[in-house]
Amino acid sequence: MPKKNLRRESCKKTLSHSHNPHFMSVTHHHTTELTPCELCQSSTFTILADKDRDGAPLQTVLCQDCGLVFTNPRPSDEALRDFYRESYRQEYKNAVKPKLKHVYRAGSVALDRLDYLIPLLKPGNSILDLGSGGGEMLFILRGLGYNVEGIEPNVGYGSAARDLLGLPVQVTHYSEAKVEPGSQDVVTAFHVVEHLPHPIEALATMASWMRDDGLMLIEVPHALSRCQWPQSRYHIGHLHHFSSSTLTLAGQKAGLEHVDSFTSQDGGNLMVIFRKKRDTTAAPAAIIPGHSQRVLRHYQKHTNLRHALTPLPYIRPLEKAAKGLIEKTTLLKFDNAHDVLDHLVKKAKAI
Repeated sequence: MPKKNLRRESCKKTLSHSHNPHFMSVTHHHTTELTPCELCQSSTFTILADKDRDGAPLQTVLCQDCGLVFTNPRPSDEALRDFYRESYRQEYKNAVKPKLKHVYRAGSVALDRLDYLIPLLKPGNSILDLGSGGGEMLFILRGLGYNVEGIEPNVGYGSAARDLLGLPVQVTHYSEAKVEPGSQDVVTAFHVVEHLPHPIEALATMASWMRDDGLMLIEVPHALSRCQWPQSRYHIGHLHHFSSSTLTLAGQKAGLEHVDSFTSQDGGNLMVIFRKKRDTTAAPAAIIPGHSQRVLRHYQKHTNLRHALTPLPYIRPLEKAAKGLIEKTTLLKFDNAHDVLDHLVKKAKAI
């Protein structure tokens, strides 16, 4: 990324630009006010990009004090709630409710996630999944003998999980969910926190649901990944782009303690495990010294040319084609979501 495209700005300024067409349902609430960093409240940042992966207007910035990457400005909280409740799945999946292929894909991803979720669990544990989507992970975990609950803001997907799959899913925003404090052994959120305008508040709410010895597993896209083209990094749904350092700091500010962090094999996803903070007298750091510079160097070095010289741009399409063939042949055997997920539960039990 050429240095000449990076600009320093202050949150005291405002922006005036055209709206992003991929967020059409929130444009009437769109704000042009630049906001401080959610993580450290810094009012200075470096502009990394002014377009999303499809070339539509979207300004993404890097906080100069803590290194958090985030969309700035962003739609209002009210507009975001409306979008995720009514329009998000239709925008991204072109479906109001999950189609059979979506159930199979999400269920297959859930199977992969069991590799690092199951070691956190004990027989009979209670698990709450925030952003449970169509309920595929909950269905599989219930089939393995765990007590499950879900919270999903999207009406179409949440109601499908609740009504078609018979899962205990609350179709609501996390702040309005009815969860008994201290009732959960494990709380999970897979590709959810990056969508939320106030991640510290969300993590603190999730922490309140955990038992004192409970664990939290957060999975987000990795801000420091190199598995995709540089211009594919930003899109309107992801308000925050976390590294291990910034997600850990967010957890600490929410009253959590870092247990472990790791990435997926291709480096594209970041997983962080938290527990409730044991030493409540220790205050989290206000900033992360030097992290902003590390993030900026990473983005400057990850160029189109360097990406093109790796195997990734050529391997991923082949892997996608192979998965597509397996998906088509598998779905010929089933005609409803329940049967697809029963099939995946059997695979999970065999692992």
